[in-house]
Amino acid sequence: MSARVIDNLRKVEIFAGLRDDELVMVAGLCKALRVPARHTIFKEGDAGEELYVVHEGSVRVMITTRTPDGTSSPSTINTLYPGQCFGEQALLGGAARTATVVASEPTTLIVMRAPEFDALAERNPHIGFIVIRNLARDLAYKLNASNLLLRGNIRWRGDELGKR
Repeated sequence: MSARVIDNLRKVEIFAGLRDDELVMVAGLCKALRVPARHTIFKEGDAGEELYVVHEGSVRVMITTRTPDGTSSPSTINTLYPGQCFGEQALLGGAARTATVVASEPTTLIVMRAPEFDALAERNPHIGFIVIRNLARDLAYKLNASNLLLRGNIRWRGDELGKR
């Protein structure tokens, strides 16, 4: 893997705290995937065992939401850029995808499969501990934000726009 890939991995929150030699080991598990604009990387509900890091380009993260008339439609909840990751729950095993992810433009992704990460973590427990601890912190943050949203303490940007 190139120095640019390692630099991008260094920016990813779930890899924070790994030493350079450990990042090199993580990078050794990764493959590059180039996708054209508007390509669906995966859909909400799909099974998956890959973690993705945006290397070049950007992706839109979308969930299915119910409209006031009772129909369902996709809503973009985030746009991710180089150094940001998605699909990280795959490292915990067995979870269905919680969103649909689509390339906004021609995009290069760094892809890591969970079984290979598991094997690396078995051989290098420090890597496994750091990544899983960071992943737990990230998921706890997202869960807390979701709870606040469900309780009405915060609003999606789109909620405010719909009331005007």
